Amino acid sequence: MRIMSMLSAAAFALASGTACAEPVKITNIGHGYFSAALYIAKQEKIFEKYGLEPEISYVQGGALALQATLTKQADVGILSYEHVLTVAVQGKRIVAFYCVANRPVNNVIASDRLMAGTEKLSVEEKVKRLNGARVAMPSANGSGEKMLGVLAKKYGLTLPGDIKSVYLGAEAPSYVAAFQRDLIDAALPFEPAGVLVQQAGKGQIYLNMMNGEIPEFRDILFMTLATHPDNLKDKPELLRKVAQVFTEATKILKTEPQRAKALLANEYPSMSPETNDAAFATVSQIWPMTGNMTEAQARATFDYLQPSGTAQVDFPSTFTNEFLPK
Repeated sequence: MRIMSMLSAAAFALASGTACAEPVKITNIGHGYFSAALYIAKQEKIFEKYGLEPEISYVQGGALALQATLTKQADVGILSYEHVLTVAVQGKRIVAFYCVANRPVNNVIASDRLMAGTEKLSVEEKVKRLNGARVAMPSANGSGEKMLGVLAKKYGLTLPGDIKSVYLGAEAPSYVAAFQRDLIDAALPFEPAGVLVQQAGKGQIYLNMMNGEIPEFRDILFMTLATHPDNLKDKPELLRKVAQVFTEATKILKTEPQRAKALLANEYPSMSPETNDAAFATVSQIWPMTGNMTEAQARATFDYLQPSGTAQVDFPSTFTNEFLPK
């Protein structure tokens, strides 16, 4: 009888997919709304559907996610494509295999004082108005600081120098508090921090990078799933399954918004329904329908970043669509 019970339990485990689940280590930059596909896949058990057991870690800043991916501590890093390029010009390599976002994951939010009288100003005029401003962002040398640096340089300002960087991490309350205490004039936070600042009445969208207002940041590779090149040959089926998981989760985001918002409300239980709706409306602009990537997008990202290094970038080797569902 005991042997039969053990066999029945084993059969049940096999049927449920738990006995042979393959672990996949995923590291993510903070806990931003941009990673909605990850949260939906986790809640809907899409990983398990494909025989995967996700081990998800959250780190503060792209540099840590990059390091985990480079050293193979993580199978997959959810990190910006700029990190792929940053290591490429240094003669190193990680490879993007799924596009999570094809626009920036943050807008520039400004205090009411900085916003005053800007209704008809051009992008150039708004950037120049940041001269002397204290601008908060998640981390040093992160995507927010690099984008702001690109705009500053284009319009004759320096960062750091004319614009002062303030590093507040990824958590939304830090930005609300900083605006409330007049410690900053503007910020490039991950959502839902920008929405929360607006709802607190402490700031408004100053430069809307998520809706394509700034041409340099419209159709690029911004946030990706990336992996060590060894995994392309050693773990191709794992990568293929991960790409399938994100494809299914993204389909829910793009075609079933009410279902997606309900799932994201579970991920952010302290967020009000109004904030969740606003965050979804804001961030949904950056999620592409598929994870497909092009060399044109890769080159457009390089053009605005201009990463410093001596190695020539072979763009086709920095990304692959091989693991996307056919």
